Amino acid sequence: MRPTSKLASKLAGAALAVLGVLAVGACDQSAAQSGEAQAPKARPVAAAEVRLAADAADVRGSGLVAYKREVALSFKIGGMIEGFTVDIGDKVTAGQQLAHLDQSEIDAQWREAEANVDKAKRDVDRIAPLVGSGFASKARLDDARTALQLAIANRDAVAFNRSLAEIKAPADGIVLAREVETGQIVPAGAAILLLGDAGSGRVVKVGLADREVVKIALGDPATVRLPGIADPATAHVSRIAPKGDPRTGAFLVELAFDDTSLQLPSGLIADAAIRPRGAADVKTVVIPAAAILEAFGSEGSVFVIDPKSQTVVRRHVTFGPLTGTDVQIRDGLTPGEQVVSVGAGYLREGDKVEVTDLVALRAGGSAQ
Repeated sequence: MRPTSKLASKLAGAALAVLGVLAVGACDQSAAQSGEAQAPKARPVAAAEVRLAADAADVRGSGLVAYKREVALSFKIGGMIEGFTVDIGDKVTAGQQLAHLDQSEIDAQWREAEANVDKAKRDVDRIAPLVGSGFASKARLDDARTALQLAIANRDAVAFNRSLAEIKAPADGIVLAREVETGQIVPAGAAILLLGDAGSGRVVKVGLADREVVKIALGDPATVRLPGIADPATAHVSRIAPKGDPRTGAFLVELAFDDTSLQLPSGLIADAAIRPRGAADVKTVVIPAAAILEAFGSEGSVFVIDPKSQTVVRRHVTFGPLTGTDVQIRDGLTPGEQVVSVGAGYLREGDKVEVTDLVALRAGGSAQ
């Protein structure tokens, strides 16, 4: 090969190297400019302020509305039911007859008892003169008098049972239930009617666990929410069972309504929140349930907004119970912080955000 050819080859190689460097530099400059042009923008989100839960110390439970005094009425003796004068839902007054038995059998027992008393009286009247004349002993007279007393006692017992062959209302109230029908034969003491005593007032009977019942005391205020009624009713703890149910372990707590004029049906389901008067201040906070990223049991995470950099930081939290659309947070957040309430699902830790109102966020799209 000629010397000139070698030189030309070297010059060509050098030129290609220079062109390569220039190309790489141009690519780097283009990439830098492209990176500046595609710098991530702040994502629009809705935020909610972490606030103290005013009702975090409340003891909550569900129960049934009932009359304070609900009386199961029955017959003193067994027999066949001859008829009723009332039905379920009827209002009654004290002393009103509600049901009665066929009294054929008890009337026969009454006649027998009356006859025994008459015979015992005749025996005493016949023997008494004979004692004075020596034809009868005093012991025989004493036995006759004892037989008379026994006959009278038996007649009184039959008379008492005969009076209870009908059921009368012990107080003004309303018939809540009727367990049997006309013509049925019922044993003594079997429940026939259930009467709600109108004068006793209404209560809510709530079953509470042992860890909850120890927090409350008689007189503690409560609010009761009832289906179909917008405003909650106020009440107070009027009774706490001294013993738990052996089957469930729950303690029955009665809440008496402050407004005794409320006309509520027995059996209405109610949600109650009892505010212990001696409860200490709590640091529990609440946030919207929509702010939760993920949850595992009682733990999860949320995105907290850094007020200086306007970026989001993932925070581990511990949950409490749900209260409507909010969830209580027992640990992990402090009052005054802001959490992403809408749009958190499209974020990664460190993303820059722009807090906007919910209406504008929905119009613009969460992750666009």
